[in-house]
Amino acid sequence: MIAALVVAMMAATATDQTVDVAKGTKLNVNNFAGDVIIKTWGRDAVRVEVNHSDRETVDIKQVEQTLSVRSRSTRGGPSRSLDYTITVPAWMGISVNGTYADVTAEGVGGDVAVETTHGDITIRGGSGFISLKTVQGAVIVEKAKGRVEVRAVNEGIHLADLNADLSAESTNGSIILDRIESANVDLYTVNGNISYDGAVKDKGLYRLTTHNGLIAMPIAERSNVTLSARTYNGGIRSSFTLPTDPNQSSERRNKRVNLTIGNGSAHVELESFSGTISLRRPGEPRPETERRRRDRGDDADKEREKAKAKGEVGRAGLADHDFDFDSLNVEAAVAEAMAAAQAAIPEAIAAAEASIPEAIAEALAWTAAHPLPSPHIMPAPTPRPAPQPRPRR
Repeated sequence: MIAALVVAMMAATATDQTVDVAKGTKLNVNNFAGDVIIKTWGRDAVRVEVNHSDRETVDIKQVEQTLSVRSRSTRGGPSRSLDYTITVPAWMGISVNGTYADVTAEGVGGDVAVETTHGDITIRGGSGFISLKTVQGAVIVEKAKGRVEVRAVNEGIHLADLNADLSAESTNGSIILDRIESANVDLYTVNGNISYDGAVKDKGLYRLTTHNGLIAMPIAERSNVTLSARTYNGGIRSSFTLPTDPNQSSERRNKRVNLTIGNGSAHVELESFSGTISLRRPGEPRPETERRRRDRGDDADKEREKAKAKGEVGRAGLADHDFDFDSLNVEAAVAEAMAAAQAAIPEAIAAAEASIPEAIAEALAWTAAHPLPSPHIMPAPTPRPAPQPRPRR
């Protein structure tokens, strides 16, 4: 009887509600923990699907031009993890906030704002203003336009197929850009690499900065660029000949480059304190990345196994990229060695514990066969009496 009552109290409840919305309405989702998956359809309505226990209720409220979705406990206590699937019109702007929330949005066409503490963010689509922030999570943005701002702390950022003004910042993570059409790019990371693949437009501004990492960027021969590249504890590599200043020392030329191509209308500023700066022509192979493994078909698994056997597998990059620069190979080797050492610790401890009884038995057997001689005790010396002073007469 009691068991049945407990089961009834913990019964699962499904919320599946559709709300009609007028154009211009924005979606606001607050989810403490769990997945938030946002899809689009052709209706001017929002459908919210989520499974939860009867201890929670999901409030879906529309006030003026904002539709809010959030859960609350009906019996008090902390919030619980819920997984939402929300279908919205393609024109709708969305905002998602959470603490332990992973957010994925597919095909959205309006503004996007996501802020989470522990969670990955993946956005495909979006126009207008896209603002994404996470502390412990990776960020992926694809096929967006307008203005994109991304902030991450302990993971990397991957931006692809964008036609937008870009601002991306990470503390411990690399920033990888593919097929970018932008006249305003500002990228910064403290411990990470920056790889840019896209056009350098006339009158554009491109600022790529890392404190500890490499920078790679294409420069076309017929572009109009004023280039400033600077590194302090690294070097500058180029797949084409760079003009040299005869008044500069060879060491300074290898660490600082200032040149003008064409009329110099676009400004490109590259700076790495401890890392390599690599320049190449558009269309040339990107030395810092490989082709995506999924484009290699079945050969990818074979190559991966061969690399593992040779010990050549390094730290994987964002979106199935692997970095090949020497600095990354060193980091990969260190990480792999540490992982191998940590994995071997339990086995070493178990082997040592298993050998303890045998070692003790061997020590006892040797002691029995080689008894120690009896110690020779020296007699204690007899103390002499102290002389007594003679009495004076």
